[in-house]
Amino acid sequence: MSVFKYSSNASSWWLGDDFDNDFVNNDNKLDFTKLASTQRAIGNFVNIVTGQQIPVEFQSNGNSYTDGTTVVIGTKLEGKDFDPTVGLALHEGSHIAHTNFDLLKNFSTNISLHGVNPNFDMTQRTEKIIKDLLNWIEDRRIDYLIYKTAPGYRMYYESMYKKYFCDKAIDKALKDKRKCNETLDDYFFHIINFTNPNRDLTQLELLQEIWNIIDLKNISRLQSTNEALEVACEIYKRLSSHLEKNEESADDTDNDSENKSSADGEENESSGESGESGEEAEDDSEDNSLSPRQQKMLDNAIDKQRKFLNGEQKKSGRLSKAQSYTVKAIKEAGTEIVSVDLGSEKVDTIVIKNLTKNIIDHMPDLFASRPDHDHILKGIRLGKMLGKKLQVRNEDKTLKSTRLQTGKIDRRLISQLGYDNVNVFHKIVTDRFKDYFIHISIDASGSMWGNKLENAITSAVAIAQAASMTTGIRVQISFRGTSDVGSGRNYREHSKCTTIIAYDSAKDKMSKIKNLFGYIITFGMTPEGVAFKSIEKQILVDSKGDECIFINYSDGYPTHMGNVSMDPVAFTRSVIKQFREAGMGILSYFINDKGYSMDLDKFKQMYGNDASNIDTQNMLQVSKTMNSKFLEKTQ
Repeated sequence: MSVFKYSSNASSWWLGDDFDNDFVNNDNKLDFTKLASTQRAIGNFVNIVTGQQIPVEFQSNGNSYTDGTTVVIGTKLEGKDFDPTVGLALHEGSHIAHTNFDLLKNFSTNISLHGVNPNFDMTQRTEKIIKDLLNWIEDRRIDYLIYKTAPGYRMYYESMYKKYFCDKAIDKALKDKRKCNETLDDYFFHIINFTNPNRDLTQLELLQEIWNIIDLKNISRLQSTNEALEVACEIYKRLSSHLEKNEESADDTDNDSENKSSADGEENESSGESGESGEEAEDDSEDNSLSPRQQKMLDNAIDKQRKFLNGEQKKSGRLSKAQSYTVKAIKEAGTEIVSVDLGSEKVDTIVIKNLTKNIIDHMPDLFASRPDHDHILKGIRLGKMLGKKLQVRNEDKTLKSTRLQTGKIDRRLISQLGYDNVNVFHKIVTDRFKDYFIHISIDASGSMWGNKLENAITSAVAIAQAASMTTGIRVQISFRGTSDVGSGRNYREHSKCTTIIAYDSAKDKMSKIKNLFGYIITFGMTPEGVAFKSIEKQILVDSKGDECIFINYSDGYPTHMGNVSMDPVAFTRSVIKQFREAGMGILSYFINDKGYSMDLDKFKQMYGNDASNIDTQNMLQVSKTMNSKFLEKTQ
């Protein structure tokens, strides 16, 4: 088995060069969004490596251990601590997937099956020794399995072992032969450091034999935890017998020494040479001893190794219960940090992929505390009216044309072939309607407050309701603004573009709109192009090749995101151009009233000359436009 080497670029390899593992914002508060996104990423790593859905949770008050079903990680993930934490999560997850924890139950009985007599020196210490040996051997078995099946994650493992096992104090102790007494502790020290390049199998009598028994190069031969236990028991039996013989020999030697000591003492007194020899012995002892500081460092390094083997690693950073619930809510909502390239720089955006009641309850800056359902119910009523008009989509129309010169032979006209009539063919043509994927993006910035947002939602709900009553039309609805989700602050300088995908007909029912859309309120500023770009890839994936229509409701001038020298109008225009080049149809509706808004000319600069001006009191014209669009037939 190879010796572990450290690499610091594991995170950037998987998460991108721009991955930022600073989980504290400018207000020196935890960034819950980034924590939730990271938790999900680590969870995905664990699920990929193990092939199982194993939960990964942050350590919180009252929850500081891995219980055999859940991987628990600390929140101190900054800098060099990130990769080892991921490695530890993978390591623990692999044990949950591949280690037989039931074997530890009735441990005395199980080890007796491998030749360890439970009636012979069967103390708690004995069981602990065998468990420690088993843990180390099982680690080698599991880690090799992951190395073989998921080599792309090796760097995380290497970082983990760098932190817990590659200690300078351990290296020095091996090089300087500090742990060379024929004791159980010294043997165990050398065994758990067999992967260290400074190992020396000659330092203790049985080290070479134990090395051969474990046979690291062929560790894959161990196919189960029980087989690993068999090896641990075999090592224990050899060590126990060897150390027992050494103790008996030491007792005999001590007796001989006592009988001889008086005579030696008398001889030394007469010779007067004891002072000189004593000085030499003292010098040798000083040369081979550790200073109190060095001894403490070595003891700490050994203790860290033992805790690792027993699953007692110190995991720095805890969340309060309230913080844990917030992170859980953000994670359940599928929240991601999406980097958007502005050309001169990149900015992080927040994409909440699934609106849930849990995230509504934990994100008071984004949602109302009490719902308002009136405009939702209105949209449903209007949608049902539109849906009835679209029922024709559910019926394929078939037209048969006969007496043609080409096509299939019409059997009824075969008798006419003898009369120089060649028009005996027919064709059957079936009219089918196009399949559509509609993504409706609604500006939820502060200027949309009141009737403008409510009417935009009413129109979107009407389209979603109508689509639910027919075939071949899928609808997504998203809301965009700016926020500092989860940090407790909502200042302009800390805000991120935030997009909430509130409804997706591919997985959601209309009941979700009825129950949750009433909580949606305005939040932040107007990110426009940045928000569109953050969900572009998802829209294209979700469209699944159907004709894609992007519907935009907006009333305001786009917000500067990042570099203030960037023209937000020009950037939005460039994103819309990319959408069109990707095959999306663009329908943009400028929601205008006599209040705050930009002018229509600026709006058309971004979205094209076909962008429409809509009165907030007359949103039904959107539905009319879509009605004619939905009834287009395939060519």
